Amino acid sequence: MATRAVIIVPGMSVKLYKHWDGYPNGTLPWLEKFNKEFTQERGVDPNYKFAQLIRSSVRMAEEFRLDGSHNTGWGVMQINENCGEEYIYTLQDDGAVTYKGVYAI
Repeated sequence: MATRAVIIVPGMSVKLYKHWDGYPNGTLPWLEKFNKEFTQERGVDPNYKFAQLIRSSVRMAEEFRLDGSHNTGWGVMQINENCGEEYIYTLQDDGAVTYKGVYAI
């Protein structure tokens, strides 16, 4: 069964949808490493951060056991779209990651 999550980059009008394993133990380690490294190297740059976040889902897939599906599992959605997400992650400008469980299906 899917555990849907979305990842928000402040300053963007879209969010990344992650269909599988949205639980914090399956998603947070990847996002924390990505956001810390990106912020240290690039600073605050929402457009590049969002693009590199998508790329990192492939580059870091093996390390963090991310879904490697070619046609499903990931999506880009408008910020106000509801996909029944159970977790919302926000990549903060200071390199931190915050999240909340929504439990809305």
